[in-house]
Amino acid sequence: MTNTIGSKFQHPKLKKNQNNLEAIKGLDQFFEDYDSDYKKQEDYFWSSREEKKPISKSRKEFSLFNYQNYYEQEIVKKEIKQLTEEIRKEIELIKKADKSLLQEVKDIHKLTLDQLPEKPGVYHIRFFEIVLSILRSLRAKIGESRTWLQAMISKKKKRGSLFAIRSKKQGTLYSLSQELQSARSVQ
Repeated sequence: MTNTIGSKFQHPKLKKNQNNLEAIKGLDQFFEDYDSDYKKQEDYFWSSREEKKPISKSRKEFSLFNYQNYYEQEIVKKEIKQLTEEIRKEIELIKKADKSLLQEVKDIHKLTLDQLPEKPGVYHIRFFEIVLSILRSLRAKIGESRTWLQAMISKKKKRGSLFAIRSKKQGTLYSLSQELQSARSVQ
């Protein structure tokens, strides 16, 4: 720092004012060396500022929240529980729908629900979703096939055997015809 007031200014008017202020500075002698007290206070202020630099203490890093750990430990487990419950419900519905598929459903039950992994991941979720979609489509096809079977049985009851009906009407002419025998023969 400099003792002269405004020594940094370069403008001529300001230099003139600076000279006038320096002339007044001589009056400080009458006021018991006020400038030196000011310098002491200023030096103390700046030295205390420089000494009070923040002391960096070694701190260990820690994380408040890690989404990946939360996802792996909480969300994945919840999704797997939900999917296993849905798979159980689908298996029960399939068991009620058709007794002939009981063994296949037991195999699926053993594969998915009895052997739950210790540390489940995204792979297990996707696997359970695939198994669940297969079970749902299987149950839908069981219902659809039952509907088609009932429709065919009801049509057959209504019309009876077409061959028997025509044979009764037309006799041996229809049942022994060359055209009908070639159509019914297995090649």
